[in-house]
Amino acid sequence: MAVWSDQSPSSVERAAQLHESATGAAAKHVASAPATWVLIGENVDHFGGVTVVGLSHQRVSAAVSPRTDGVLGVTVDAAGGFSMATQVPLASLLDAPLPDASSSLESRALRRIAGLVQAMGARQILPRDINGLDISIASDITAGGGLGALYAGDAALALALADLAGTAELDEAPTRARLAEICSAAASANSSLSILRARHTAALRGASDTVSVIDYADGSVTHAPHPSRLGVRIFSVAHSLGTPHAEQAQRITARRAFIDEACTNFGVSSLRQLPGAAERVVEWVQARRDIAGVDTAPDPHTARDWVRYCESETLRSLAAAKALRSRRTDELFTLLNSPSEAHDIVTPDDLVALAHARGAVSARPAAAGMSQAVIAFVPLVKAQEFLSAMGADHEVVEILPGTVASVDKL
Repeated sequence: MAVWSDQSPSSVERAAQLHESATGAAAKHVASAPATWVLIGENVDHFGGVTVVGLSHQRVSAAVSPRTDGVLGVTVDAAGGFSMATQVPLASLLDAPLPDASSSLESRALRRIAGLVQAMGARQILPRDINGLDISIASDITAGGGLGALYAGDAALALALADLAGTAELDEAPTRARLAEICSAAASANSSLSILRARHTAALRGASDTVSVIDYADGSVTHAPHPSRLGVRIFSVAHSLGTPHAEQAQRITARRAFIDEACTNFGVSSLRQLPGAAERVVEWVQARRDIAGVDTAPDPHTARDWVRYCESETLRSLAAAKALRSRRTDELFTLLNSPSEAHDIVTPDDLVALAHARGAVSARPAAAGMSQAVIAFVPLVKAQEFLSAMGADHEVVEILPGTVASVDKL
């Protein structure tokens, strides 16, 4: 087990070096994006809820250059020992079946990269005369720690490709919002993992020394003070690192599809707009099961629990943002420690309890259902003791404030 520290040289320098080694030419288009961590609200975006996401100092960098032979050349050097170097016809990657959780990490990474390239072309950001690409990616973020390594890769690559295409106003909010939406749509279409859109949004639209408060009822992004200002150090703690957590992806995807169908049925853009949502959804689910069969809708009890969970998490997210803005430390950590409404997502409760036992003032799953890591908030006076104890038998990464995704000039 280990306490992870920054790699040297930086991911930007490593990506540029990788690219020059792979292509024989200096990298001209390089961008980087930060790790992201979830304070609260990771499963409520489809409901129209509020997700609070922070940036960390660890980054992923991507360097890109065009080819003319229809080939996608990808070179990766990632924290934790994952690396790859391959050249594959882009069309063959996109025509192949979607890799599932049992597929190799390399095949899943290639499909996700190829899907984003395709989406950037379809949205008319990449010009049609680009026929193939060389892409070099260097990452400081180890998968499995709940810090959004794949999302940072998406954001860095999208920004590098937009720079390659000469996209104007790359630092403006509308452009960043568009890139975040493309990243999320491409990841959803080309990955078997559950996608948390807020990570793309925060990586591309966040701000230094803050957390992003993303309200999916209206798409707004505001900011609140970083919790590190409240006299704590923040850590990601996991039993192991190296691979994304995909065991509950199908369950979460089904819950989100159910929410989307309910929105369509009631003619609303989000269930948060629907008065008495839980009971009305249950009535709809029961009627649908009676008419079309029990396989056409979830069990009414499950449906009620999920809607109430989304309602409760949204209220907790709003309260957490308010507590941060007003510097009410005890209220914030009480909210983070309070139990959620009933749901059927498996969470690392044993690790949460252990973090508390070893000195954390607050601890919660890094992203319920999408990660088996835990985010722990530890008072400054107890931080070193916590770090020593947890690092002896777990993988620990300290979360320091980070900066938003950027195009990097070498």
